Amino acid sequence: MPAKKTQTKSTTEKKGTKIVEETKKTKTAGTKTAKKTTSSSKTTTKAKKASPKTETLKNTQAGVETKTEKTAVKKTAAKKTATKKAPVKKAPEKKTATKTKKADKIAQYEQFSLDTCIDMARAMGIEMGYDQYASMLLEEADEKKIAKSILDTYQLNAKSYSFDEDGYDVDLIPVLVSKVAGTVDIKASDFALMQKEIQDHAQYEILADGLANNDEYSAAFDLVKRLLMIAQHKGLTTMEQLAGIVKEDATTMIGKFMDVAYVVLKNWQYDDVKYYENFLYALLSQFEDLYQIYETRAMMDIADLYIEHGDYGLGDANYGYILRENEIKDMIYYRYANAYRDIDREKSRAICNEALQYVDDRYTYYPQIIELLEN
Repeated sequence: MPAKKTQTKSTTEKKGTKIVEETKKTKTAGTKTAKKTTSSSKTTTKAKKASPKTETLKNTQAGVETKTEKTAVKKTAAKKTATKKAPVKKAPEKKTATKTKKADKIAQYEQFSLDTCIDMARAMGIEMGYDQYASMLLEEADEKKIAKSILDTYQLNAKSYSFDEDGYDVDLIPVLVSKVAGTVDIKASDFALMQKEIQDHAQYEILADGLANNDEYSAAFDLVKRLLMIAQHKGLTTMEQLAGIVKEDATTMIGKFMDVAYVVLKNWQYDDVKYYENFLYALLSQFEDLYQIYETRAMMDIADLYIEHGDYGLGDANYGYILRENEIKDMIYYRYANAYRDIDREKSRAICNEALQYVDDRYTYYPQIIELLEN
């Protein structure tokens, strides 16, 4: 029994070994096959996997190309847009290039009338009329300072207005001030020159040449008129105050002016006498000291000139007023009688006889009155 068991085991082991061996072989073969299959599968998988990558790469490249094309299109569009907008940006540069030069502006302003310039200044907010500009010229000799003062007062500067857009700018103001200065009778810049004029007229000697006297009267009248304007503007009431401005006392010169007027106006028109009368009384009324010196003489001069021009009624009325208002009558009677000497001899003598009621040899003009009476 033991022997059989041994054989059986042995047989079994052998059979089993073969089976195992065969099984191993099968397994090994299967494994190899499996490995090969796996390898093949891997290759297939790799091949399959490679295909999407390739496609993806191609798609990516295509996408890049598409994006590049789009970017190129955008850049091209941007360039086109920039090219279209360029002229708009350059427009201001063209304006700057064509901006009117200051010299050309000034030349155009100078061609405008004074009234137009004043209106243009008003358009810029400067509410001033001719008289206000003239008044400033009487206060300040420097026209540039006047122009600056105006601009400062109305808060204007170079940026306030544009000549090319508005038709005017602040460069108008100096031209306007200069235009006014060229039309006024008197301005502060003339004061320095008036001293010499006063001296020259004070030294004038009345000539037999009527034309020379006429010219002197016109020139002296113009000077005295300017002096009166200065006094009226500045509120001066004495010749001393006036001398502080023009650097010369004009009292003597005004006396010489009256001398020349008395000679000249005898040969001029009656209306010229009326004009002179109004002007002379305005002058004497302005200056207190001048009135005291020349009042009586002025009234007699005017009365004589009226008689000379045939207005005896007004001349007589003036003398009647003068005689009532003055205690010293000898000179007045003499002037009154002398005014009729070559016009009406009888009336001249009648005035002399009336004078003798008040005048005797104690008076300065008594001898002259007697001479008129006897001759």
